[in-house]
Amino acid sequence: MLQRGEKMSNETKTYLDLLNDARARVWKILQGLDHAALNWRPTPDASNSLFALATHCLGAERRWIHQEVGAQSITRDRDAEFRALAENIATLQLTYAQVALLSQEILARLTAQELDALRGDAAHQQTVRWCILHIVEHYNEHIGQMALTRQLWENRHARLNEI
Repeated sequence: MLQRGEKMSNETKTYLDLLNDARARVWKILQGLDHAALNWRPTPDASNSLFALATHCLGAERRWIHQEVGAQSITRDRDAEFRALAENIATLQLTYAQVALLSQEILARLTAQELDALRGDAAHQQTVRWCILHIVEHYNEHIGQMALTRQLWENRHARLNEI
């Protein structure tokens, strides 16, 4: 834990910056879209909506940062994340802000030595550093999917106009 007057390590600050950037990129992709766009699936049985992917990213951050790194008890229904529908985007935005605040609090308390500590069960242990980098990587994977999904949404009628 940080002692009074101590600052977050540069490494941890970098991780926090990466997480903040990932969340900002999610919101940039979602910006200006209505419920139809947020809930649209390019291939209904084989892809996810923008809203579902944004919801899933939150669930994953809560699992890896809040539960694994921060030792918080969370309740998560991963399957439900992929069924989530954009009924109230403001609620999702508020949840993102709450998750970001708790993640920042957890990461701010980490010492350099704690980054090497092991988390998980006996069969699947990872370092705290790995957990943090994993969620950054996870966000980036889904941000790519989200960017492509938005492009497909915005151009879904273009092909028909070319015919």
